[in-house]
Amino acid sequence: MSLKRLSQTIQDTGRDKLVTPAKKAKILVVDDEENVLKVLVRILGEDYEVCSASNGKDGLSTLEQNQDVSIIISDQRMPVMSGTEFLNRSIQIRPECIRMILTGYTDVKDLIESINTGKVFQYITKPFEPEDLKIHVRRALEFYNKSRELETAHAELKQAYEQLIRSEKMSMLGKLMGSIAHEIRNPINNINNSTKLIMLEWSDIKKMLTQAQAVIEGKLSVEEVSKEFQSGTGIEEVLSDCESAVNVIRNSCELVTEIIEDLRGFSRLDDAEFIKTDLHVQIERALTLLKSKYKHLVDFVTEFGEVPSIMGLPGPISQVMINLINNAAQSKSTGCRVVIRTSLNGENAVVEVSDNGDGIPPDVLPKIFEPGFTTKDLHEGTGLGLSISMEIMKRHNGKIEVESEKGKGSTFSLHFPLNQPSSKPEAA
Repeated sequence: MSLKRLSQTIQDTGRDKLVTPAKKAKILVVDDEENVLKVLVRILGEDYEVCSASNGKDGLSTLEQNQDVSIIISDQRMPVMSGTEFLNRSIQIRPECIRMILTGYTDVKDLIESINTGKVFQYITKPFEPEDLKIHVRRALEFYNKSRELETAHAELKQAYEQLIRSEKMSMLGKLMGSIAHEIRNPINNINNSTKLIMLEWSDIKKMLTQAQAVIEGKLSVEEVSKEFQSGTGIEEVLSDCESAVNVIRNSCELVTEIIEDLRGFSRLDDAEFIKTDLHVQIERALTLLKSKYKHLVDFVTEFGEVPSIMGLPGPISQVMINLINNAAQSKSTGCRVVIRTSLNGENAVVEVSDNGDGIPPDVLPKIFEPGFTTKDLHEGTGLGLSISMEIMKRHNGKIEVESEKGKGSTFSLHFPLNQPSSKPEAA
């Protein structure tokens, strides 16, 4: 290998090993004293990218232009806009920043106001030692980075949880689809048969209308038409058959529409805001989807009290109802009876789902809300229904309780607050 070729190889190898230096964290320092500002920039500029401003107004402008600032260090006593006011207003621009305040005063009241109002992480007294300042900033940056990591982890956990809810919902929907398809097939067949009947009757109606037109035009006499009507199908019978067929079609369409709306309401994934929600509608929706699955096997009974609407998430609430009612319907192999009651208890709307099943053994009862725990066969349950139901109730600032006695059945109670503290659900 030639010397030139060897030299080029060494250079290429060195280039491959070069590591792009990590981007320096950005700090904004604000102080109306020019010398102090220069000292801050000089000390911190060795390790960080430093932006500076001599007053609060310029500080806000600089912050808007530098949305990647991690730490803000501000003097407290500044003209026009105090450090407390500047830091407080900076929250609207960059709420996640770590805020530190410099003060040459020992006014405890001012410091408390700065810490509370401006969300100050730490205050540093003037004059300060450069090494002490570096230590304070390094700790603040470590806190900032850890906070970002936690926020990222929380966002990922929330996303995974929401995906889990959707997966469980789709799993339940898949189990219901067979019976729902059968439930829809009946009204579709009724519509089809009624349409055929109307088409048959329509030929008689056209014949009658044609003959009536002939009478009007003088081509046939009333007597001739009357004799033919008497020998064929009567007008009253034709009209009755058509009216009956139309009623069947209308009722069948309403039933199919109701089933589809309940399916859509249950499977909706866009619930982001609390809205006015009727618990009775969500219960009826769950029953519509489940009755076809347990037809002739389970006796479903509703005992509704006077319960006002609540602020909630209709889709997740219907998911809870389906989970509980479905579990209750599986509590006994024969002669199962499920009762759904609603009532008011103080400031809560209460939904109770009771069954006359075998009950839950005392050693199993504490485990039923654990994710993945199930006593059912693999094809019957994932063990996520109750744990997801509990999380949904927590998002509604409510709770779920259970009472069970061996051989006498179980009762699950849902408690929904009538007065929600917020129009938005709590983060999962």
